[in-house]
Amino acid sequence: MEHHISLNVDLDSLEINRSNNITCTIYFIIDYHRYFPSEGWDDFLVIILSWWIKSIRGLDISRLGTTYKLDFMDGPPEIFVKKISEDQVEMNFRFEDNLEDSFKGRFLFKELKDSVLSVSKKVIRELDRNQWITEDIDEFKALVLSLERYPFKRGTNK
Repeated sequence: MEHHISLNVDLDSLEINRSNNITCTIYFIIDYHRYFPSEGWDDFLVIILSWWIKSIRGLDISRLGTTYKLDFMDGPPEIFVKKISEDQVEMNFRFEDNLEDSFKGRFLFKELKDSVLSVSKKVIRELDRNQWITEDIDEFKALVLSLERYPFKRGTNK
């Protein structure tokens, strides 16, 4: 059974600190009712989205069975994403090494990728509206553009 996944950010919580780090509430919603790491999780938004885009790009062109990690900067949660077919990934949502807190399921890779891309584009619009400029933001914008425009599937434009 495939599960539904979407990424959620609360742009009203978007902040920039004195070190020019941007934080925001960010979490995944699984099957419309399960939240990971938690519904109000706050983290370094631009940095982790950049990491995740790099992992998604790598996963897109990797061989079956390859695993990438989606890390969070604030805390121990992590998500292992394994390519199990050209269209599906297995995602293992974990807090440290505690398997009791773990949830694993199959997801459409396109749904994960599209959700991260959609949220990233909303974040960029908000960053531009606030006129925030940092090196991390510049790198993030380039990564989002590459995820959006580059056809990673060999021989197709998926």
